[in-house]
Amino acid sequence: MLYQSVYVPLPLADGHAYGWHASTYDGTAYSNPTASCYFRVDGGAPIAPVITNPDFPPAGTSGAPTKAAGQPTTFSFSSAGDSLPNGCVQVGAPDCWASGLDHFVYALDQQPGIGAAQVPTDAEGKGTLTTSLPWGNHTLYVAAVDAAGNRTQQPTAYTFTVPWQLPAPAPTSIDLTAPAKGGRASQLTVSGRISAAPYPSGEVVKVVKTDLAHPAGVTLSDAPLSADGTFHIADVPQVGGANTYTATYPGDSTHQPANASTTVQVSRNTTTLTVNTNTSSYAYGATAKVTAHLGKTYNGRTLSIYAEPYHGKKTLVRTGTVDSHGNLTTSYKITGKTTFTATFAGDYRYAAATAVRTVSAYARVSESLSGYYTSTHYGSVIYRVYHHTAKAQLKATVTPTKAGQCVRFQTQRYYGGTWHTQSTSACHTLSTGSTGSATLGLDKAVNNKLRMRAEYVHSDKDAGNLNTWGAWEYFTVRQ
Repeated sequence: MLYQSVYVPLPLADGHAYGWHASTYDGTAYSNPTASCYFRVDGGAPIAPVITNPDFPPAGTSGAPTKAAGQPTTFSFSSAGDSLPNGCVQVGAPDCWASGLDHFVYALDQQPGIGAAQVPTDAEGKGTLTTSLPWGNHTLYVAAVDAAGNRTQQPTAYTFTVPWQLPAPAPTSIDLTAPAKGGRASQLTVSGRISAAPYPSGEVVKVVKTDLAHPAGVTLSDAPLSADGTFHIADVPQVGGANTYTATYPGDSTHQPANASTTVQVSRNTTTLTVNTNTSSYAYGATAKVTAHLGKTYNGRTLSIYAEPYHGKKTLVRTGTVDSHGNLTTSYKITGKTTFTATFAGDYRYAAATAVRTVSAYARVSESLSGYYTSTHYGSVIYRVYHHTAKAQLKATVTPTKAGQCVRFQTQRYYGGTWHTQSTSACHTLSTGSTGSATLGLDKAVNNKLRMRAEYVHSDKDAGNLNTWGAWEYFTVRQ
């Protein structure tokens, strides 16, 4: 077998395809040519790659390393591709062929030479290198290589610093600014700023909101964090009342976590609430019927009714859901001036409400006659019978205890078909047992029909009970 090399003094143009064939010659004739062979020419160098690494920002930029010596890190390489011949705008056009990227070569702190380490490229012209590095200043050199073996004319240099160890994360705090009030179903914005800026791109603040419908909190969309530490929370609250926004920054390698909360009072509609009783004044020990009425609401129909007696504690009488008419009814025993309060706690769209009603109560005056010797009836009325030499004594007891207050006595005589007042005493001070008494001489009252009663008269020191007359006690006098 014979071999022959032939020099063809033909300049080859970048991007072109060439073909050739051969024939033999014996001095007399040429043989038939061989089948044609073809080849393409790619003489252009690939476009210089771009190098990125978020852990170690390039020297001269504002970013700070987020990893230290010995920690794994990933460098990303990308290239716009293999260069086309001059005048070409599209691969595959006539005379515009390029072999395409094949791999990257790299070296640390020196330019990649023959046998340099390689990183394959994907279909998008990208590759990655994961490694760990010693501390100090370093330069990573990377060149792109096409399938024809052409290498980037000048490798890309990426200079960076690897610290011995990272500084402790900086303390951070969040300052939130929000309107004190907002409208329900209206846009509101809470603005925030985290200290210790700057921050790398892509960081977010977590947001949770609590309101009447979500007492345990509901998660809102993350708020993107700007490099200067500012962020904004946009919300359209559907529930009135206190809306509390809690912003939480989870922290990163250079910043400690932080959180803060702020509350916006979101408007609610106003409902009507009243509380009434079946009368305004009651006898001592009588039972009051109390009715609270609630107007239109959204999702809350519960009322509470409280009673606060004079000089007593406010206590809950009843809590319940109003009926179909909006009413809640209860009863309460009255012993003195009493204030009833009805409360509505509010719901998602209607504000809390309170209504108050105060009722009065009479004191109870109990009476008893003494000194008589028998009893008789005139009609249906019982009369006590006294000797003219005796004295009638009326004792009065006031309930509740009114020691030091006033009781007075009134006497009437029956003649001419009607009763006539004979005397009304001055004030008798009630004893520590809340009693008082009056005595009446009878020597000039023979054959007369008489009656006596006592009246409790409160002073300015007693606002708990009203003035109250006791019942008439009837008596007559005999020789």
